[in-house]
Amino acid sequence: MKILFFTAWYPTETNLNFGIFIKEHAKAIQKTDNEIVVFAIVIHRGKNIWKKTTKDFVDENGVRTILIEITTRFRDIAYHAIPLQYWIVKRTLRKLQPVFHPDIIHSSVIFPAGIFGDWFARKLTKPHIITEHFTGVRNVLKMPVISLWAKKAYQRATYILPVSANLKENLIELMPELKKDNIHVIPNVIDEQLFFYKEKDTVSDTITLCSIAAWNKYKKPAKQPELLIDAVSVLQKEIDKKFILLMVGGGNKLDELKERCREKNVNAIFTGYLSKTEIVKKLHEADFFAHPTLIETFGVVVAEALSTGTPVICSNDKALRELVNEQNGVLCENTVEDWVKAIEQAIHKKFDTKAIANKIQDKLGYQSIAAEIDKIYDSV
Repeated sequence: MKILFFTAWYPTETNLNFGIFIKEHAKAIQKTDNEIVVFAIVIHRGKNIWKKTTKDFVDENGVRTILIEITTRFRDIAYHAIPLQYWIVKRTLRKLQPVFHPDIIHSSVIFPAGIFGDWFARKLTKPHIITEHFTGVRNVLKMPVISLWAKKAYQRATYILPVSANLKENLIELMPELKKDNIHVIPNVIDEQLFFYKEKDTVSDTITLCSIAAWNKYKKPAKQPELLIDAVSVLQKEIDKKFILLMVGGGNKLDELKERCREKNVNAIFTGYLSKTEIVKKLHEADFFAHPTLIETFGVVVAEALSTGTPVICSNDKALRELVNEQNGVLCENTVEDWVKAIEQAIHKKFDTKAIANKIQDKLGYQSIAAEIDKIYDSV
């Protein structure tokens, strides 16, 4: 079958990690017998009034990709102008050679791609599938006009594929009129070749905790690195262990976090942005992966850490409970006291790191996810 895959979140040369999990889904689809063409329309904020570039290429995974990048000082207006994006999609596809005639339209994330994907599917009278990654669906369904388009797109979709059971529950709660039989959980993909298992060094007296995020300031920040820093500050006074924090990622909050570590006398290494290959090395160095957060849709970084055999200490979030259990980590509430207890519990627990890696790779590897998506395509 021929699959036209729409998305507004996709990696670009200026942001290699933007929507990387969607690109991984495209790679999984490519591993089936289906022919996929990715159409990504990515809108950047910039000084230009309007600058548009179009690239049609085959990426490193063999996926034909049509990437439209728009840079504009009116980014928010352009991002919400879905009829404009739909017109750009139609105009671009009409010019493509050879012309691609899809059997299925598959969109990632309801706003905006799922909406213009719905319109395009109706125009071509083709079935439409929506993969949902977005925790902000509740906010989308409150937007004037856009909420109406989004609800119609969901209702008309042949299948909706949320990446977690928690997200599925949210969709059913928000739209009880949706047919539950048409909603199937298909998780994000883990590159098991990149995030491979490596045995841990259990001899050292130093405990290395790795945490990965974009360390940015928001009005309501999801990530809570302060909890981790404060918990380590308490622990190193209470038990006879040395601690190292590996804080991976960039962002405008770095200086503030570095200062907090100095004040708390916490030995922290801030690496800045790292490539996936470099991240794997840090996970192999770490005894545990620590992920303090208020909310997650899926938790890709948690799954990637588990794939390397690294036990996880993380917040007791609904989506993370689908990944983390007593065999591969420790869940805790978002208080310093509970984080102290969780880290201490993890230190004194013996984990079968090889089994941790094998289980997550079997569940979330390319072949497993590709097979699940292919079943959906076949049933369509």
